[in-house]
Amino acid sequence: MTKSIPSFACSAMMLVSGVASTAQAQAPQQQYAPPVAILDLPYLLRNHTRFKQSDEVLKAEIGQAEASVQQERKKMEELAVKLREYKPGSPDYKQIEEQLAKMEADLALQVNLMKRNFGEKRAKSYFDVYTEISNYTRYHAEQAGILLVLNFNGDPIDAGNPQSIIAQLNSVVLYKHRAIDITPIILDMCERGVQIPQPAVDPAAQRPTTLPR
Repeated sequence: MTKSIPSFACSAMMLVSGVASTAQAQAPQQQYAPPVAILDLPYLLRNHTRFKQSDEVLKAEIGQAEASVQQERKKMEELAVKLREYKPGSPDYKQIEEQLAKMEADLALQVNLMKRNFGEKRAKSYFDVYTEISNYTRYHAEQAGILLVLNFNGDPIDAGNPQSIIAQLNSVVLYKHRAIDITPIILDMCERGVQIPQPAVDPAAQRPTTLPR
């Protein structure tokens, strides 16, 4: 009996030591899990494949529309040259003058419609990619225990560009450690099209803003 007590005590000490070692091994992971992260949104947009492809398609459509407008303007210029061949007030002069006025009005309306159409397409493209990035950022932050994600621009300062200097002066991020930069993680999720669950509905968002009467 006297020999079993030291053996039991030794086993208990080894068990406690093992638990302590495990806790110490796990401690650095918890300690280095920062609650704040940063995301280089401009860099992400420049390297988002589907967004770049969509933007290139839109640029091509805009280029074709601008070429069409230039052709119409060339026709108007040719007609204006022809107008000089007639005497002001003559029937031919009035006919060409009215035709020019109509072409100018139609072209102005066409340009305004194209600008609105392309503006809406570009806005939707940015909205879609921003929504995708926001969802991935939210999902990753929830999984990693991140409480706050700040947007920043990691482009180097251009000393010869005042706008670049002002942008950096207005930045809320003055220093960053690469350990808190989640840009590569979010970009990888975007490129692979990772499927994530839909965000849960926040009950507080559904509360009425006015008191019932």
